[in-house]
Amino acid sequence: MINFPTRRSCLKTLVAGIALPGASQGQAFRCPISFGTYGLPGFSVEDSIQLISKIGFDSIELTAMKGYHAAPDQLSKASRAEIRQKIGDSSLVLGALMGFPTPNASKQAENDAWVSEMLRLAKDLSPESPPMIQSVLGGGTWDEKKNLFRDCLGPWVEMAGEAGVKLAIKPHRGHAMSRPEEAIWLIDQLNATGHLTIVYDHSHFVFRDLPIEKTVATALPHTSYLVMKDAIRVDDKVRFQLPGTAGTIPHTEILRQFINGGYRGEICAEVSSQVWKAQNYNPENGAQICFDNLTRIATRV
Repeated sequence: MINFPTRRSCLKTLVAGIALPGASQGQAFRCPISFGTYGLPGFSVEDSIQLISKIGFDSIELTAMKGYHAAPDQLSKASRAEIRQKIGDSSLVLGALMGFPTPNASKQAENDAWVSEMLRLAKDLSPESPPMIQSVLGGGTWDEKKNLFRDCLGPWVEMAGEAGVKLAIKPHRGHAMSRPEEAIWLIDQLNATGHLTIVYDHSHFVFRDLPIEKTVATALPHTSYLVMKDAIRVDDKVRFQLPGTAGTIPHTEILRQFINGGYRGEICAEVSSQVWKAQNYNPENGAQICFDNLTRIATRV
């Protein structure tokens, strides 16, 4: 019988961590599974914690973008203490906060202040092992935006390093930064290896002639977070689906390649707004489907 690491010992050591170069290939490891509260519209942070813990997830990602329930300006000092206590009393670990500002040179001072508040929030909610902050970077084309991204991210990486919090950027198929090698360019430009990391989500690479083996191999040394959801193509447009429901992405094989390469972080189910904005979407059912499918994926590796 394989003795997997406990939820807390594994995540407190490795959450927001980068792939471990010394990990042996084939080593038995069961990735902790997480659910992002982006997929729980209308839920409070407290109700989200209760639901996600009850279903059985190991970890929680709180949506902290402006206007969402875990944004810094939505949580008072008292509410942060209550949330910290609720997470501590649950079976969950706080793995990530979702969303920092879209880089914008004309709003740099404002965005710097917001990132500073997000870093304070991360420390307030989990002082001993603060969650990473992960985000996409916004639209446009890579050539026109890459220098802007570099220049805007620079101060945030420096602030995050001083706070002991990792930042993670996610290539997005509809945004300026859409490939792992572009994220690595930003990491290299900022000399930020280990501080600025990659979120790998293959739903942004499928249907783009981007082979799994190549994207995994490129992203792996810098990846601190795996996000899973499915994607289908309808009338030449890509529509996102709950992870494991469409059968278009071999999540188990992707996860196997990451683990064999030394990845020891978590996998997070992301519910796209294309899904949760649908009239028939039920948040509780959606979260349960994600749990069942991520559990199956994680245990088949």
